Amino acid sequence: MNVPLTKIILARHGATDWNTQRRYLGHTDQPLNERGRKQAKELGSALTHFHLDAIYCSDLRRARETACEVQRAVFDAGLSRPPLIADARLRETDFGWIEGLTYEEAMARFPEEMTRWYEQIETRTPPGGKESLSDVRSRVCDFMKEVSGQDYSRILIVTHGGVINSWLAHIGKKPFWENPLKHGEWTECEGQEVRETE
Repeated sequence: MNVPLTKIILARHGATDWNTQRRYLGHTDQPLNERGRKQAKELGSALTHFHLDAIYCSDLRRARETACEVQRAVFDAGLSRPPLIADARLRETDFGWIEGLTYEEAMARFPEEMTRWYEQIETRTPPGGKESLSDVRSRVCDFMKEVSGQDYSRILIVTHGGVINSWLAHIGKKPFWENPLKHGEWTECEGQEVRETE
């Protein structure tokens, strides 16, 4: 069964220190760094013409701070301030043992576990983690189905790279590993539907 979806804009939060240092950043609640705050403000300026009905974001600080900058920019442009709703289903995955490690450190410390994870990312969790890629996709689809039932014309969703990649792969727009959005970037999804996960 397919569920019609409100038109959405997906945006990746601004950068944090760990992002800049190429560390695995999942549930650790890091704030934006100076570069990330600049990216968030630029994102807000870029989206003021969309007349957003609502802004949804991950409940993690880096996403909330980014969403607040967009909300502020919309209001400063003389438009109605859209409601901002944080939702834990939009969180990045929990990276378990490798949370906070650089990509190189994780591979050096857990070479076998990392290799198995990358080879079976759909069904295997990160070393010591709790969710596989299919688990992340399932909670994101639950969120999207719920949002599609709201009376919105266009919404913004501020979330994380893994969540965005999972969703774009699910709707057939981009393969997961292509990483289409950098920090502070956005893409619009028109006329997509939520397919039931298997």
